[in-house]
Amino acid sequence: MQCHECGNSVAPDDRFCTACGASLADQQAAEPTDDDPAAVDAVDASASTDAPSVEAGDDSDELAPTEQVDTVPIAVVETAEPDDVWGDDDPVWAATGSVDTIGQPIADTPSTDQLPATEPITEVWTRPGSATPIVTAEEVAGDDPWTNEPGITRTTAMTTAPGTAQMPVLPTPIREKARFRFTAVLAFSVVGGIVTLLSLFATIVSVTSNERLVRTPETPAAFRTGDWISTDLADNMPIAGLIAVCLLVAGGVASAFGWRGGSGLAGGAGLAIAGIAALTVGLAQIPIDAAYEMAAIPSEQQFTLTITRDLGYWLLVAAGAIGVVVFFASLNDAFGDHRSGLNPWIAAVGALSGLVMAGGPLIPEGLASFSDNWYVSDAPGSPPAMLLTTRLVQLGLLALAALIGFLSVRRWGLGVAVGGGMPSIWLTVSTLFELGENPAGPGYNNPGASSMGVHGVTIIGASALLAFALLAVVAAYDQASRGY
Repeated sequence: MQCHECGNSVAPDDRFCTACGASLADQQAAEPTDDDPAAVDAVDASASTDAPSVEAGDDSDELAPTEQVDTVPIAVVETAEPDDVWGDDDPVWAATGSVDTIGQPIADTPSTDQLPATEPITEVWTRPGSATPIVTAEEVAGDDPWTNEPGITRTTAMTTAPGTAQMPVLPTPIREKARFRFTAVLAFSVVGGIVTLLSLFATIVSVTSNERLVRTPETPAAFRTGDWISTDLADNMPIAGLIAVCLLVAGGVASAFGWRGGSGLAGGAGLAIAGIAALTVGLAQIPIDAAYEMAAIPSEQQFTLTITRDLGYWLLVAAGAIGVVVFFASLNDAFGDHRSGLNPWIAAVGALSGLVMAGGPLIPEGLASFSDNWYVSDAPGSPPAMLLTTRLVQLGLLALAALIGFLSVRRWGLGVAVGGGMPSIWLTVSTLFELGENPAGPGYNNPGASSMGVHGVTIIGASALLAFALLAVVAAYDQASRGY
């Protein structure tokens, strides 16, 4: 016997279908039993026909057409114990589904395991500041079944990748290799150095006589015949000139490699050479004036004196002029030095030291007056006018080198101060310790001094100038090493 609702096999004495739960009372009443063969044949005959025939004009209700329904197999439930009699009566429920409001079945939505596979999320890391976005698998609407459902909006939020702190990119200072370039400072420095060396060891003044002269009490102390070079005029003058030449050439070579301090060193040495040349020319006037005095003394002996300003004299003039040209040529590097300045206190005290050193030889001694620095007297033994002029030139160039050098507060100025002061410091030291028979200090000598020597103020100024020049060099090196 089968259920008239679901077609499940049921027992004849079952009142309800064990599959669908439909009532079997009406079916059992309508269906014939095995004891009524005629009824069974009638049922089989009616079931074998394709469709019942309905006569036209029949007032009876029309029967709905039947359709074949696929039967659902009964699930076999295995009991844990084969002797369990209750297991035969356990109902097996058919699979149920969802229907809409009009009774149409709704297609099963895919489960989580059956969802279509999506593309994996790919993260692309870029450098800070790049505009490349992070690639995600969000645009999958073509194959995504969720996007076709009405009333559902899918929004996927992706977290932004943590940004990297942006540090400013600073260019790494790379010191370029210094390139040699031929400059005017180098050219004039080399020429000036050669001319100065020749002038220091060439004959400056020559005095000759056509007769042999015999010294008498009236003969001037500074008179003699012969040749004079720089060593004869002052023992320490050639070494001062050599120091100036070394500083001049070294500064010129350094300026060719772009070192502004080297250009200043050449300029200061040029001023020092000009001052040494001027002082030497003034000292050369002493034997010339002595020869004039000798010729003016009445004597029974007839003689002729020949005074010659020789090659060395004119070389000194040329060396002094070239030294001044080197200084002005180095000014081109002075105005282009934009680096940070030196210590202003060191510069101020250094400039003051240069002024003290240059002013020391102007201090009169004994009965002399300050006007004796430029006043020319006719007294025997008084310095010639040329020497008074040239000594003031040397002291003025020394003060100029110290003032411009230190007060510029630049490496170029430091070079000028060192180059212009070192030769005069040597003249002070050598005269103080009497190195030689006739040394000469800066400015030759103080007015009214009875012996060759240097004034105490000159010694203090020279010592301070040397100390603060060295201190300024150390401070400049320290600033350069720290990148200032």
